[in-house]
Amino acid sequence: ENEGRDAVLGPEVYSLEKLMKLGRAKRWCPYYTARHALSVANVVVYNYQYLLDPKIAGLISKSLARESIVVFDEAHNIDNVCIEALSVNVRQETVTRSVRNIAKLSSLIKHQREEDEESLRTEYSRLVDALSTR
Repeated sequence: ENEGRDAVLGPEVYSLEKLMKLGRAKRWCPYYTARHALSVANVVVYNYQYLLDPKIAGLISKSLARESIVVFDEAHNIDNVCIEALSVNVRQETVTRSVRNIAKLSSLIKHQREEDEESLRTEYSRLVDALSTR
C-alpha cells in the first residue's frame, strides 16, 4: 500500500484504466495509486464536477499538486452547475414559519431583558440599602 502511494510514476499520460492496470501489476491499491498520481501530475483532465461539488472537491482538490493545470471535461454547462451548487430553494411556508419564530424569539428576549433589568434594579437597591445602613 505505501509503495503505491510513494511510487515514482514515469513521465507519460496516464488514464484511469492505465493507472489501475499499473496498480494491479505492481499489487498497489488502485485508489492510493490514483490519489498519488494526482499529487504529482502536471496536467489533470477530469469532469468539472469533481472540483465544483463541495462534497467531492474536498477529497479530490486537496490531492492535486500545487502547480497542476486542471482541464475540465464536459464543461459546456459549467455555469449552470456553479449556480446550482451555490443555490438554495426555500418554500414560502418555510420563510413564513421562520419569520414567526424570529418574532417569538424577539419577544422572549425582550421579556427576559425586562425581567433581568428588574432583578438587577432590585439587587442594586438592596445592596445600596445595606451599605447605607452600615
